[in-house]
Amino acid sequence: MTDQQIDDAQKGERTPDGQDVVAWISRIAPFDRIDPATLQTAVAQAEIRPVQKGEVLLEPGMGPPDSFFVLLSGRVEGRVTGSDGQPVWSLGHGDSFPLGALMERRPVGTRQVVAEAGEAVVLPREAFEALRQLSDEFNDFCTRRIGHLLSRPAVVTGQTPAGELGGQGALLDPTTPIRARLDAAPLILPGPSPLTEAARELESSGGEAILVRLDEDWGIATLRDLAFRGLSATQPGETTLDQITTRHPVTVDADTSLLEAAVILAEHGFHHLLVTDKESTQPLGVLDEGSLYRVSVMTPGLMHQRIRRAEDIEQLAAIRQEVPGIVGALLESGSDFAPISRIVSGINDAITRRVIALTFEDAPLPAQLNWCWLTFGSEARSEQTLATDQDNGIVFDGPIDPQEARDRLLPLAQRVNQALDELGYPLCPGNIMAGNPDLCLSMDEWQHRFRGWIDQGTPEHLLNATIFFDARAIAGNETLFNRWLEGWREPAQRNSRFRRQLAANALRLQPPLTLFGGFRTRSRQGQRGIDIKTDGATPFVDAARIEALAQGNTATRTDQRLGLVPERALPAEDLKAAYEFIQRLRLRHQHQQVVRGETPDNLIDPDSLDGLTQRLLKESFRIARKLQQHLAIAYQL
Repeated sequence: MTDQQIDDAQKGERTPDGQDVVAWISRIAPFDRIDPATLQTAVAQAEIRPVQKGEVLLEPGMGPPDSFFVLLSGRVEGRVTGSDGQPVWSLGHGDSFPLGALMERRPVGTRQVVAEAGEAVVLPREAFEALRQLSDEFNDFCTRRIGHLLSRPAVVTGQTPAGELGGQGALLDPTTPIRARLDAAPLILPGPSPLTEAARELESSGGEAILVRLDEDWGIATLRDLAFRGLSATQPGETTLDQITTRHPVTVDADTSLLEAAVILAEHGFHHLLVTDKESTQPLGVLDEGSLYRVSVMTPGLMHQRIRRAEDIEQLAAIRQEVPGIVGALLESGSDFAPISRIVSGINDAITRRVIALTFEDAPLPAQLNWCWLTFGSEARSEQTLATDQDNGIVFDGPIDPQEARDRLLPLAQRVNQALDELGYPLCPGNIMAGNPDLCLSMDEWQHRFRGWIDQGTPEHLLNATIFFDARAIAGNETLFNRWLEGWREPAQRNSRFRRQLAANALRLQPPLTLFGGFRTRSRQGQRGIDIKTDGATPFVDAARIEALAQGNTATRTDQRLGLVPERALPAEDLKAAYEFIQRLRLRHQHQQVVRGETPDNLIDPDSLDGLTQRLLKESFRIARKLQQHLAIAYQL
């Protein structure tokens, strides 16, 4: 088949020799990097077949899939079983599925329906496995990029035809840069431009945002800004663009991946990013959330917007109920744990901020009292799952008696803690909460406490350190938080004895493997299994935290901290892959429990896992064991 025949066929004109599978898929990533002879051998059993609108290709009740699909044309949507039919992801030309279910030999988690008729290459599972064995490129695609198939935009904008979006450019993954989604020439207008003129220019350009040139900076004005902040003003004819522009927008480099951009948008709760280029003094354009997601109703940015507008706990509770659905959609699309957990943590942050705002808005606090709400543990690391409790505190400062300040803040903090509990964030069993007088402290009181922990290093102090050394500011005075950080970070880095004690404490928790390589389980409430959080994820979290402390690194996420481990000890890629596998297995387990109407937990029965998952889990635990061996050598334990 010639290139022209393929191009014609992709435009809807089928050709007589259209069954030449190799010719069709060899121009689609990752098949374009596979040796043609190898591809020909592996896909000898494959076929091209039509997919009809409304056809159900896969659904949970079918059991583990026996085919691998590569879409040549048409569109397939994934819909959550039991929902109102709203799609949670959508795939088109060049996309392949179901990677996760085939790799893990499990049923798919969504009902996968043909939304637009087209054609697909269908490989039997045996051919899929054979291709993995024969091609390192394809195996790499499956094992490393399984988590990178997120939704693509619902409507293709700009100059790129829909039929040319296959391959890597269509994947919201770590290898595709933002610049691949930018229009060639963004609309740029000076700040003093009249709004009426700006509206005409934006309509003419067909875009959704304007780059606004300010005196010494850049801003963003969106179509929504024009409609609700500008043209609805009393005298819109006298209003200029700079009066409604969002100043100091969140910026991102054009070489940042699409996946990272999606997470940044979710964490900040924004819909637009200002895209810059280190080679240019002028921004390249504006990236909007709609360019990343096909299904706008599911975007985290819109959820953040609804959270900010919520007027009471009941409205927040309704929004909170949607989080498992988003997690399920992202899991089924193949997304890795890191971006999913960052999105979940960002939503939880937004809900917490709104609860604090609703609680504190009418509180008669003295103007001279500065305070900051702190979050600890997994939320601070942006690694929250569907089973999480509260870990928070308050630091305050100002020319006011500490006890008087505490008396003012504690009732408010306790109301926030109770509201979060009602929203599904349980009260901390260890009472690590801002409503606890021991966790609502002045700056001097916190620093005195940290000095005692670091200098004395008792078992209780070490336990506290593992909680409080993962921290972020959620609300209040962020400058106060930065001072609070400096109160312990530098002393902890200087005190090698304290870090050695932390390392010894971390080694007490061994990965759950027996001497003969089997799983070591524990019993809880009549059930046996592996606590995938305590026994699986925590060894990585603890070791990575110590590494960051030793180097004075400010990273908070475990995947970032694991990159600090010396390459001679363990390759960062192996560490991150093992940690990712454990956490993703944990998140999928919790999501399945929520779907069944159960309370999510961390106890996984290894006998319920298929053979491949068991092998991968054991290998991940072995890597955790090697990481602990690195700690033992580094601190002579």
